[in-house]
This record gives sequence, C-alpha cells and structure tokens, in this order.
Amino acid sequence: MGLKLRLTVMNFLQFAVWGAYLTCIGNFLGRVGLGEYISWFYVSQGVVSIFMPSIMGAIADKFVQPQRLLGISHLLSAVFMLIAAIIGSQGVGVNIWSVFLPYCVSVAFYMPTIALSNTVAFSVLERYGFDTVKDFPPIRVLEQLGLLLQCGWSIF
Repeated sequence: MGLKLRLTVMNFLQFAVWGAYLTCIGNFLGRVGLGEYISWFYVSQGVVSIFMPSIMGAIADKFVQPQRLLGISHLLSAVFMLIAAIIGSQGVGVNIWSVFLPYCVSVAFYMPTIALSNTVAFSVLERYGFDTVKDFPPIRVLEQLGLLLQCGWSIF
C-alpha cells in the first residue's frame, strides 16, 4: 500500500472511530440508566480537548516521537473506553463515576491524536520528499468522509 493511501486511511479512521462512539454514547448511557448524565460526557470532551492536545504536543516535541505517541495514545484511549463500556454494560444501577472516569481518561488520550495525526502526516510527507501544500489536502478528504459518517451513524 502506498504512503499516501496509508495516510489517507489513517485520517479516515481517526474520525470514523470517533464518530462510531460519539454519536451513540447518549443511547448507551440512557439504556444503562445513566441518561441524566449524558451532558457530562459531552462536556468532558470539550474540556479535555482544551488542555490535552497542548500537553501531548509538548511531550511529542520533547520526549517521544509523534508516531509513537500517536500509537500509544490510541491504544490507551481504546483500553479506557473498553473499560468504561464493560463497566457500563453491567446494567442499570451502575455507579456514574465507574463509567465516567475511564471515559474521561479515554478522551484525554484520544483528543490529542487529532493534532498528532496531522503532525505525523506532515512529517512523513516531508521525510519522503512530498510537497505538503499540494499532497496533504487530498489525504484529508477521507477525514471529511469520516466526519460525514458521524452524522450518518447518529441517525441510527
């Protein structure tokens, strides 16, 4: 698979995965008896997205390669989201904090990946001699498709 195609798939998955849970989380929380806390989950994403990208960006600049940090962040985000989902799926009467805290940690690791994926794409394109001004916009096209799928998934 070519470099540009791999970067395109990465950008698509970056937003498709986000849309897969973001549009359904309200239904899930309502089903497990946490419907009154739905707003907390959406607000936490906004609050976390203010701070975490700059913190992780500083870590990527000083200590860890952006590609490695992107992978680690995705992995940790998935682990904590899975923990929140498993605890939440135990049914009605689940303690809000046992679902909310792993969710917040998951979001804290996921939100920086949006900026990190762009950093990785730019650095890889530059390393292989591509013109980022000309070659990056087509790579982002499927990212926009991932965003559109968020809207489609919200219908279900």
